[in-house]
Amino acid sequence: MIVKRIRLQVLLFLFLLVTLFWGCNQFQELLAPAPDAGDEDTVKIGFLYTTPNRNNSRYGAELATLQLNEVGGVRGIPIQLIARGIPTQRFVNEDINDTEYVAGLALELIVEEKVSAIVGPNRSTYAVVVGEIAQRHGIPMMATSATNPAVTAAGDFVFMAAFTDDFQGVAMAAFALQDLEAKTAAVLTHKEDVYSEGLSQTFIDSFIAHGGQVVADEFYAAGDTDFTAQLTVIAEAMPGVIFSTGFLPEVPLLVRQAREEIGITATFIGGDAWDNVALVEAAGTVIDGSFFSSGFSAEAEPSDLGEDAYQFVTAYTAMFGMLPDGGAALGYDALRLVVQAMRRADNLTAAAIRDQLAATMNYSGATFISGYDENRHTSKSVVIKRIVNGEVQFHKLIEP
Repeated sequence: MIVKRIRLQVLLFLFLLVTLFWGCNQFQELLAPAPDAGDEDTVKIGFLYTTPNRNNSRYGAELATLQLNEVGGVRGIPIQLIARGIPTQRFVNEDINDTEYVAGLALELIVEEKVSAIVGPNRSTYAVVVGEIAQRHGIPMMATSATNPAVTAAGDFVFMAAFTDDFQGVAMAAFALQDLEAKTAAVLTHKEDVYSEGLSQTFIDSFIAHGGQVVADEFYAAGDTDFTAQLTVIAEAMPGVIFSTGFLPEVPLLVRQAREEIGITATFIGGDAWDNVALVEAAGTVIDGSFFSSGFSAEAEPSDLGEDAYQFVTAYTAMFGMLPDGGAALGYDALRLVVQAMRRADNLTAAAIRDQLAATMNYSGATFISGYDENRHTSKSVVIKRIVNGEVQFHKLIEP
C-alpha cells in the first residue's frame, strides 16, 4: 500500500511538472525529437535571416532551392525552405529580448518543423545563439554572412560560409595603411554586438601592429540617433580614416552627421555589414567616396567572376530584377553547401550530413571554398568595394 501511494505521488508530481513547463523553451528542448532520417515528402531546411533589410540572403537561398529542385532536390526528394525572419528593428522599438527571440525561432525550426539542417543567420550575434542550440540538438548549421570566429565555437555541427573577421579585419587594416596611406585611424563600434566589437578589435590590433595609430575608439548603442559626442572626439583627433563596423539604421545617420554637422572629411571605411543596398540608399550622397569589405562582388568584370559566379549573377538578376550583393551570394552558397553534403552522405542523419560538410573540398558557386579547417572556418578572399555617385563599384580583391 505504501509503495502504491509513493508511485501515485511520483506520477502526480510528473504530471504537474509537465503542465507547469509545457511550452517553455527548456521543456521543448527536453522533448526535442531526434533528427529525422528522411521519410518525409520533402527535405526540410530551416533558414534564418534578419529582416527587413537582409531579405537578400533569403533571396539567394530561394534561388538555390529552385535550381536544386529542378535537378532532383536530394535523391529525388524536393527541398522545402522554411524561412524565419529576425525583426531587428522591433528589438529596439519594442524592447524585445533579441537573444530569446532568436533562440525561440531556432527551437521552432528544430522541434516543431523538424528540419534536417539550419542555414543562417547572417548576423554573428544571432549565429552564436543559434549555433549553441543547433549543437545541443545535433542539427547541422551553416551560417551565411556571419563572420565572427566564435560562431562555430559551440561545436562540430556548426559551419560558416563566409570568411572570418580574423582575416577581414586584417585586410581592412592593410587597405587603410597601404592603399589609402592612412597613418591614423578612428574606430566607431556598435557596442554589445559580437560582430562589430570583434571586427573593430581585429582592425585596431592589426593597424597598430603594422605602424598605424588609433587616435579615437568610440562606441554607440543600437537605436542611437545622435552621435555628436563620439564624432566630436573623432573630429578633434583628425584621423586619416574612420572604420565603422555597424549596421542600418545607425551607420547612415552617423555618416550624415559627420559630414553635414561636424564637418569631418576623413574617408569612411566599413566592414561587410555595409554590403547592403538599403544602407547605401539611406546614406545618400554623403557616403560617396567610402570603401567597405565584402565576400562577393557582382560588379566585377564577368571574366573575373568565374563561370559559376557569373551564372549565379545572371540567374539572380533575372529572378529578382537586381544585382546580388554579398548577403545574397552567401545565402545561395550556404544552402548549396548543405544540400551538396546531403547528396554525398550515405543517409540523411545529422551526423552523416555534418561529416560531409566537414569533408567539403573545392566548392564553386557564387564564391569559392577550398575546404574547412578544424574550427569549421574557411579561407576566402576579401573584396573591397567603393561607393561612387550613390552606386557600389568593385575596387580590388585581397587574397588570403
